[in-house]
Amino acid sequence: PRLSFVARPAAKYALSLHSKLAKASIRPIGNGGPKSPLTDSRVTMIRRRTLLLLATAEALVAPVTRRTTTKLHAIDAVVLEQCAGYAAIPTCFVGTGAFLLGREPEGTKLEGALLGNNGEVLTNDPVEEGEVDIYRDTALRYAGYANEVGEAFAPLTPGWCVPFSYAVAITYVIADTIDKTKKVLDGTKYAGDNINTCAAIEGVDALIWQLAASVALPGYTIHQLVAIVVALLDASGVDQSGVISALPTACGLAMIPFIVKPLDELAEVAMDVTFRKVSAPYLESCEV
Repeated sequence: PRLSFVARPAAKYALSLHSKLAKASIRPIGNGGPKSPLTDSRVTMIRRRTLLLLATAEALVAPVTRRTTTKLHAIDAVVLEQCAGYAAIPTCFVGTGAFLLGREPEGTKLEGALLGNNGEVLTNDPVEEGEVDIYRDTALRYAGYANEVGEAFAPLTPGWCVPFSYAVAITYVIADTIDKTKKVLDGTKYAGDNINTCAAIEGVDALIWQLAASVALPGYTIHQLVAIVVALLDASGVDQSGVISALPTACGLAMIPFIVKPLDELAEVAMDVTFRKVSAPYLESCEV
């Protein structure tokens, strides 16, 4: 090891004394005179001095011992910054949706909603009142969350599983779009020469809403959450075999029930202030 300017002379001097003590059991007295053994007091003094200097040199040369951190403490600012980047946009989406959801009690008109000439709320929903919408009011609605489940299982499944889950969700979206379009053409809510235009508007409305609420927003949110958990596990150095390997999947699945309604509401309000505001005059011209 590299010695400091203080430790190097001390070590040399200590080694010199130690060497002399080992070699010299007698010392000369006078010029060519007889040799006599070293006195016990002289040997004891040299030995003590040698041991003291060796201990001093060893203390100066020894590396500084620092408290070893645990695996979890090894997560540094870079990892935390990375996780914060992963969480920023999903947190904004879910937080905004939760705020919008909590702003109005369930069953009341949303402030700023689109109103028709008679004050009715324009919802762009072609389903007749009292009719059950199998794509949104039954268990079939969960098909739209297939991609969220796929994102949650991404760390445990082969690479093709996530694209397949998106294919299932998009198939559901297309089926709902076709259903809403047909209900405009076959229903009694709209009539007139522009009914085909209104049917196309309702279909596009359903397509955009489903892509946002069922595929894009929740899929991205779950993907980022799983990435955060994986990054933290990698940085902590925890053995990811066994139960730990399923932790990202468990966190992703557990998050789904908490993000569905806020993200649905976010998509609903976004449609109200964009596409539905533009399409409202056309729908009014088709209403019976």
